[in-house]
Amino acid sequence: MHIQCLQLSGQSIKDAIAEYRLLDVIDDNHLQGIEFIHADDGFPAYKFLPTADVKSPYRMLLPEKLQEFAIEVIYQPNSAKGGYLFSVVNPLDTIVQLGVHFSAVIKDTWNISLIYTPPENSHAQKKLVTYQLPYEPKKWTSIAFRVLSDKVVFYYDCEIKETTVVIREPLEMVFDSASTLYLAQAGPILEGHYE
Repeated sequence: MHIQCLQLSGQSIKDAIAEYRLLDVIDDNHLQGIEFIHADDGFPAYKFLPTADVKSPYRMLLPEKLQEFAIEVIYQPNSAKGGYLFSVVNPLDTIVQLGVHFSAVIKDTWNISLIYTPPENSHAQKKLVTYQLPYEPKKWTSIAFRVLSDKVVFYYDCEIKETTVVIREPLEMVFDSASTLYLAQAGPILEGHYE
């Protein structure tokens, strides 16, 4: 699997077969809590406010299972409090099965974590990897996770920043059929609104 850096604003998940644009969920939602702005390249981008509630049944956009995949995000933070860039949450809205989360900023840095929790784990979500990044408000930044069977390759501004050996059990992420995909949050219970 080869990752190229693209000049697109948004979030996507790529597996060996297809690409899934998470921002396509917005087409089916009433744009409350979302504003349109312009990215550095002049193209339109979405600004998620704390009141945004963008969600969809995950099956409307994502496949039933993922094995080896990549996640690419271009973002610009407007708040140092962190939150979820996206999440696929179990039917009870209590566990993030797959997601990208920023911790709150401490001393101009924050941690970004890739959450990877198999559906049979109903007690606590698991962080597959966590990396420390500088907090750069009002700056467009590109990140990507390339998730392979035994390692995660993390890209920061289109360059490999770190490779981490991981044990993924199971190797194939099978989502619960009633899971929900959220953008810029993790649902009404876990919250974690990202601005």
